[in-house]
Amino acid sequence: MKATMHTVYALTLLAIAVVPASADLYSNSPINGAAGAYEICCGQLISDSFVLSGASTVTGVDFGAWTGAGDSVTSVQWSIGATPGDNSLGGGVATTSDTYFSAIGSYTVDSDSFSTGNISLGAGTYYLTLANAVTAQNGLTYWDINNGPSLAFFSDGGGYFSLSDSEAFGIQGTNGTVTPEPGYWALLSVAIVGLIWVKRRRAGVQA
Repeated sequence: MKATMHTVYALTLLAIAVVPASADLYSNSPINGAAGAYEICCGQLISDSFVLSGASTVTGVDFGAWTGAGDSVTSVQWSIGATPGDNSLGGGVATTSDTYFSAIGSYTVDSDSFSTGNISLGAGTYYLTLANAVTAQNGLTYWDINNGPSLAFFSDGGGYFSLSDSEAFGIQGTNGTVTPEPGYWALLSVAIVGLIWVKRRRAGVQA
């Protein structure tokens, strides 16, 4: 009986283990917190490029944000597309979570993150656009400059213009797709049926 239970538990753990784990798909260097920042509120948008080397599923974004002292970002409008400002591959308004990074003068610098849901992308170059950020104190929000390898563009509604600086951000997700292969579902089904059988067997013995 114990051997059977151990086998069922092992199958369950194996089924869980074959699901791809979330990881850094792209990093445009870490937060600088000192070089400056570009506004991403009040009608201004910033787009930064990122490159994926293979098929991937994007699940989230992190970025460096500057706000007034003691303030923090609560939401941001975002999009992902093939060109600056394009939202054809995904977008919306996301609630952000903040982790304090540093303070510089009258600004607070945080590491912010949000979920994008699952966005399946092939290998290639894409653009992350951030705009219309909202803070807890209804203040201004800026995207941290760190001069990473991405290409950056600015817009105030009158077209997109290239920038000489780029921003601190990372793209989170999984390599490949998050849709498990048929074999995964078969393995998980066997594990679930086995757990149900063990539970019923135990109930019968106790009765």
